[in-house]
Amino acid sequence: MMAFIFYLISIKRMNDFFQLTTPDHIAYLQKDSLAMFVHKPSIYIYDNWGTPQQKISTERRTNNLGFREDEDIIEKKINEIRVLVTGDSHTDGVLKHNYQSFINIWEEKQNEIDTTHTYNFINGGTAYYTFRNYLGFLKKYKYLKPDVYLINIFTGNDFREAPIFEDDRAKISNVFKNFYVRTRKLFYSKKKKSIPFAQGLEQILYFKSFANEKEKSLEIAKKYLLEIKEICEEENIKLIITLLPSKIETNSEFRNKLQSLFDLDSETIMVNEELTNKLTIWLNTEKIINLNLTDKLKNASEKVFWDVDLHINPYAHKIIGDYLLENEKIILH
Repeated sequence: MMAFIFYLISIKRMNDFFQLTTPDHIAYLQKDSLAMFVHKPSIYIYDNWGTPQQKISTERRTNNLGFREDEDIIEKKINEIRVLVTGDSHTDGVLKHNYQSFINIWEEKQNEIDTTHTYNFINGGTAYYTFRNYLGFLKKYKYLKPDVYLINIFTGNDFREAPIFEDDRAKISNVFKNFYVRTRKLFYSKKKKSIPFAQGLEQILYFKSFANEKEKSLEIAKKYLLEIKEICEEENIKLIITLLPSKIETNSEFRNKLQSLFDLDSETIMVNEELTNKLTIWLNTEKIINLNLTDKLKNASEKVFWDVDLHINPYAHKIIGDYLLENEKIILH
């Protein structure tokens, strides 16, 4: 009887998430038949949060189509090169202003160095997105006639979230896994609970408990990426993948802290990198252009993640924007 109650509670949590019933979801997101959900258009939400040591103000502002842009999307110009970008909350941007995103930093500098074209880079990053959403997002917005479709895969949780977004997520085995992960946290020490789980750590702990799920998640990723590749080829869109790591992969001191705190062996703490490497090998086999952002963030002279929630900060966005500009010949030509 107790197990059945736990099952119903877990199903309700899933349904609440995908039905977008929480106040924050209602204010910012709307359901979509292709991408599952997208930003609401023309909204402006101001948030002031963070910690006393690191205060964060964000303005969640969307344009006429719900993109994280200040300017509305209009008909494509004759000399316009249009890049449609998607990703999860890291791409969406935990930033005060839209112009601080790596997409807009890249766009501004690209227009400065080449005045023969109009470069329009569109930020379609949306919180919670994973591989299924990236496919639906392309299907929804391919009518905008992008020349490039860039997917910024967050390797810190996109693999973990991939099976959650599948239609079989309500199966008893899947519900049990999700319930187990949530319940386990209740027994963690205060020090463990203080770590933001969602941006890298939870994926590691999940695959530690359910190692056989790694290949399943990779297969889901490949399935959707192949469909994306096919659409891009049909629509004459250039497909680019960037691979964004978590703080665990870029900060050895932080990684060692987590490894000790959660008593993880060397193989387990490297799960995110393992999955990234396997996906990279597959992307290369499929001749899908991909750029790994790890080294750029690892070698940064300043912090590149917010302390409070471990999303990339404005300095990381600048680094990524500059890196994409350096690789504009690979991406745009």
